[in-house]
Amino acid sequence: DALAFCGGIDVTAGRWDTREHLDDDPRRRRPTTHRRYGPWHDASMAVDGPAARALGEHARECWRLARGQRLEPPPPGSDPWPVELQPTFRDVEVAIARTAPAHGERPETREIEALYRAAIGAAKRSVYMESQYFASRIIAEAIAARLEEPDGPEFVVVNPVGAEGWLEEEAMGSARARLLSVLRQVDHSRRLRVYTPVTAAGQPIYVHAKIMIVDDRLIRVGSSNLNNRSMGYDTECDLAIEAAPDDVTAATITSCRDDLLGEHLGVDAARVAATLACTGSLIATVEALRTNEGRTLRPFDPPPVNEAERFLADHELLDPERPRTFRDSVTRRPLLNWLRRRRSRLGRNSALQEEA
Repeated sequence: DALAFCGGIDVTAGRWDTREHLDDDPRRRRPTTHRRYGPWHDASMAVDGPAARALGEHARECWRLARGQRLEPPPPGSDPWPVELQPTFRDVEVAIARTAPAHGERPETREIEALYRAAIGAAKRSVYMESQYFASRIIAEAIAARLEEPDGPEFVVVNPVGAEGWLEEEAMGSARARLLSVLRQVDHSRRLRVYTPVTAAGQPIYVHAKIMIVDDRLIRVGSSNLNNRSMGYDTECDLAIEAAPDDVTAATITSCRDDLLGEHLGVDAARVAATLACTGSLIATVEALRTNEGRTLRPFDPPPVNEAERFLADHELLDPERPRTFRDSVTRRPLLNWLRRRRSRLGRNSALQEEA
């Protein structure tokens, strides 16, 4: 209860890397088989004080529900904060947002979905997101609503070029392709960009981080992805820090975003900040700083979707919003229904424009 971590880094092999994401780092190998793996980008938040105690209580409650055992809180008094870890934020309030499906005595919890919707709806200038996937119908719907506004915010999404594993890519990759197709139809002002990071030699860097930074007001780091499962099917936990206007915390949130973009673009955060001050646009800043070779961000263009991939995505068989049976998945088709409604609306708008 004195030190807690929340983020995307699983307690497993194949997750270690440095922010340099070297093409050939001999330390990047599995601990038992010693098999090498590729560059990996991830993020977690470390907290102490009341936030750590709250996460401890949350973890013990999860254990009780899963195992039927009550764990006693640890004795107070220790301070295990790593000496070499300099805090990014000090003396700030930390919010905890959760996702949990209804199970036994536990009611459904969809705080993470509510946080995403509220943050996207409140954005004024920009939304920066890093995620393993981009497959959530709910998130796409919230982004679409802002893209249809004449002066809405910009959206910069950093994704891996593809999901790990063939089956995951079949489901998540095809859903991403279909959602992006619709979003680009409503993005008349070109305020949405999806990028993938690469190493100095052009090797894809796998993005496993789950980060959201809205203007200079909000930073969220946790375990939830931009997919359906994270909204209501899986158990997830995110931490968020919100700044008041003109608060010193706002400047720190901005520096976190600039630091992350600098890492992906192979430049320092100061250059990102200086370029943004000149362009006034997050997308224009990325476009000005990214290169055709070396460490950089590359625009993502989804490959064509085949019939099998379309079926998996439309029926959300591997990425459901809520627990349900196979029969429910085949009959409900939530993504397909949303795509049809959105395309029908786009068609009506086009007809009205032609008539006008």
